[in-house]
This record gives sequence, C-alpha cells and structure tokens, in this order.
Amino acid sequence: MIDLRQQNRAGDEQMKRFIEGEDRKQNPMANPNAVGKLEAECHALFSKLASLQVEIREKLSRHADGKNLKGSEIVGWLGEIYGKLYFNGKLVDDREEHDFVSKDGFRVSVKTRKGWNSGWKQTSAIPKIKGKDCPTHLLFVHLTDDYSIDRMWLLKWCLLVKEGRFKKHMVRGSQRSFKFSIDEEKDKAHVVYVNDR
Repeated sequence: MIDLRQQNRAGDEQMKRFIEGEDRKQNPMANPNAVGKLEAECHALFSKLASLQVEIREKLSRHADGKNLKGSEIVGWLGEIYGKLYFNGKLVDDREEHDFVSKDGFRVSVKTRKGWNSGWKQTSAIPKIKGKDCPTHLLFVHLTDDYSIDRMWLLKWCLLVKEGRFKKHMVRGSQRSFKFSIDEEKDKAHVVYVNDR
C-alpha cells in the first residue's frame, strides 16, 4: 500500500529543489529566462496600462453613485455606467440581482461584452432568473475593441423567461447558473442605442 504522507514529502522536497534551482538547470521544460525576458519586454507597457486603469477608474467612479468599482473589470464598469447614464438611473449595491434602477423604476441587470470574438453574443453567468427580486429588464451592452459602444439592447426579463431565452449553464453535470445570447436579427427591435460613428 502506498504511504501518501511519504509520497507528499517526496513531492515537497522535489518542488523545494526545483525552486532553489538544483533541478531547474537539469529540467529542459523549465525556461525561466524566457519568462523573465517577456516580463522585462512588457514591463513598461504594463506600467502604462496600470496607470491608465487607475485614471479610468477615477473617472468612472465619479459616475458610480458611491458604488465600489471592484477589481479591474473595465468592461463591466462601462456597461453599468453607460446604462445608468442612458436611463437616468442609479447604480445599486452588489447584493442586488440588478445593477441599476432607471428613472422609470426598471430594475436593470447589465451584461457587457467587448470585441468580436465568437462568444461576444453570450452573457456571463446569471445566477437566477425567477423570483420577486429578479430584474425587470436585461441591458446587453456590446463594446468594440476600443471600448466604444457598438449597440445596447434592452429586453424585458419576464419575456426572456417566458420565451425560454435563458439557457441552463451546466458544469460537470450540475446546473450552476443561466446564460443568455443576443440574437442580432430577432432582437433588432430591442436596440435602444447604436453608435453611428
């Protein structure tokens, strides 16, 4: 019978030797020089990017109604802020199922995608689709590669549920959430904003 503790100790010692450099020289699969070279080549660009992200966050925070803009999710931040500005709304706390409330009282969940890769029409995970605390509307925002708006669609949540537009998202055989995909032809009537540039 295999002693797992002994096997784990052997693995720990092997990793320690690798980190300390003893095995790195003998391991042709490890190439720390290539990593260091790429990191050095990109360092100045990443510094500029980090600085720009701070500047962008500061500008967007002025429109965030006190909401904490978490992480580095510029695409998501833009979608929520563009939506709330367009509908004269107010952003809400992250504990809510929606992202902002419009001047007309719509509880709007915003899903934003950037670019033209094959997955741009599909939302990220939607935790639940039924219940009194669910949104009244879904705002799907599509940004171009340079972060400008391509189009925004506003769809009634209850109709999406009724029409079966939310699809179950399965992970290892278990349902984890739902996803929605915009249909450019079918949803043409729901476009509320088009960038004419």
